[in-house]
Amino acid sequence: MLSIVPPLTKEDFINYGWEDVVSDSKMKKCQIYRKGFCQKAREAEKAGNLRQQAIFEILVKVTCFNIQPGQVELSEDKFSIELTEEHLNFLTEIAPKISDFTLQAQVADIIWSKKRNNLMAELAVDAYIKSAIELENPTEWSSCFDQIERAFRLAKKIKNKVEEVVEHIEKVLDSYQGEDPLWLSAELMKLLQENKSGNPQKYAALAEKAALLAESSNEWRRARDYWEIKAKWHRIEKNRENERAALMRAAETYLKEAEYTPKNSSLAYFIASFSLQEAIKAFRKIPGAKKETIAAKERTEEAHKLLLQYQQESTKGLITISSDQIDITEIVEKVRASVRGKKLQDALFALAFLTDPQKISQLKKNAEEIFKYPLSFVMQKVRINKKGKVVARQSSILEEAIKSEPGKLEAAIKSRMYELSILYQTLTAQAVIKPAIEQINLEHSVQLEDFLPIVENNPFVPPERVHLFAKGLYAGLTGDFYTSTHILIPQIENSIRYLLQKQGVLTSKYDDKGIQHEYDFNKTLYLPEIKDIFDEDTLFDLKGLLVENSGSNLRNLMAHGLLDDEDFSSPLMSYLWWVTLRRCCSLFTYKQQVDISDPGVKYAGMFKNDPLFDDFVENMAAYRREVDEQVAAQETAAE
Repeated sequence: MLSIVPPLTKEDFINYGWEDVVSDSKMKKCQIYRKGFCQKAREAEKAGNLRQQAIFEILVKVTCFNIQPGQVELSEDKFSIELTEEHLNFLTEIAPKISDFTLQAQVADIIWSKKRNNLMAELAVDAYIKSAIELENPTEWSSCFDQIERAFRLAKKIKNKVEEVVEHIEKVLDSYQGEDPLWLSAELMKLLQENKSGNPQKYAALAEKAALLAESSNEWRRARDYWEIKAKWHRIEKNRENERAALMRAAETYLKEAEYTPKNSSLAYFIASFSLQEAIKAFRKIPGAKKETIAAKERTEEAHKLLLQYQQESTKGLITISSDQIDITEIVEKVRASVRGKKLQDALFALAFLTDPQKISQLKKNAEEIFKYPLSFVMQKVRINKKGKVVARQSSILEEAIKSEPGKLEAAIKSRMYELSILYQTLTAQAVIKPAIEQINLEHSVQLEDFLPIVENNPFVPPERVHLFAKGLYAGLTGDFYTSTHILIPQIENSIRYLLQKQGVLTSKYDDKGIQHEYDFNKTLYLPEIKDIFDEDTLFDLKGLLVENSGSNLRNLMAHGLLDDEDFSSPLMSYLWWVTLRRCCSLFTYKQQVDISDPGVKYAGMFKNDPLFDDFVENMAAYRREVDEQVAAQETAAE
């Protein structure tokens, strides 16, 4: 950022057309202004006008700050440059002259944050209120509320002008009289309650009016919010009876929500059941002595009886899933035949390509099957480790649908896909990899040196890591998965950095202390350039196997010491070993040296389109779905 001699003045600021940017902006937001200020700075630079350039660069810096209403210290854009003392002095001089209240509030707030100048804090409070007045819109209320909340937090921080902010809040509430269509009045009342300001009786009545209006439009969530606000007003005035009555009305909205849910399908009964469960929770939370909560307990029992009826109705649409015992004898024999009687390296190559990672398309199809089972709509899923700690959490599909956030719904499906990938990896290890390893060991006395021809001069294996890879592959083939897992996971991690570096990709970051930190799997597997190295199915398989919480997550479990002795006998360890062998064989010139006439080569990819193996996987997936449904049904009934 430029340093100007003599220093910039308010006259410079006034003369260089900053107001044009503000007036041309479609929205009164500093983030929107920033783009215009950047353009003006570039134009001034091209014109050689250093003073104008410096002013707009300072304004760019100012609008980089992302001021959150409730935060104590301001955060800046990570690409911004620190404001100097000279810039702060210039901003202090121009702040009172800024005619746009949104920008003025931002500038004054920044100066207060940097220099603890209370005069600037007072200016910021006033500007935030004036900006809120300009932005006030009951249907697009959040920007207005953010300005008011920031004014409120700042006023409380400096212990000044709190009364002015409260006065403005009350004016807004009086103007709408609880008739605004969304959440502005509700959020403003919560600010008053936090500060213990306002007349509890007056605003309890206003909250009741807003709640009844919301109920008349079947807006149960908003109605519930206002009943709870009313309850808090009564709590503030220490009227416990009225508080309980308001909380009862809030709980009743769940019953009304269930009642108004169209009962046109079994799924509708499940959705209504969700509301009834919430009603039971709400009635149980009504405070008071035993005699004072008799009505709440009665409503709890009524809601529970209705819930049982709805649950009975909902089961009529359930699909019964059955799974016969799965016989993998034929698959195992095919696997053994594919490596039997072959030279060691031919057998290893055949094993590497006996099957492929599960296809994303199939995983997604299986994951989306969850939508066919209504219980999944009301159950939240968590995944815990052996110590009972939650390692992954997935909201219910219904929750995501209510939130109308497609990104979260997509994430829930992807989480399910990673869960299913564990099943596929386990089955592949048990039905394919382990039988092949056993057959190879029956016919060959394998030595570490047998792996050197595979890993030497291999694009996947750095020259200085040849013996490490050979040792890891040898250990896994001979059943020592303690050794193979501890060697291969960090070596694969390094190899992926190695391949990315060959493509000119940065695989480390440079911190403020001048230390360079290498990226691990949690970063490299999500770099966009990784798609040039692995196909989408392989990449998804690697993510699930190594780093995804909803998947096998072996890299992170091993790195953080979360694997016990018995974990190394898991089929997943042999799957990890096979993935490494496959990667080495995929990039190894030996692949080109195999005699195509060799009958063993025909077994490469033998299960890629094998209906027997596909049925085996699908039967297991169906069994998994059946178990999930049974568990979900039991948990719902228990609750």
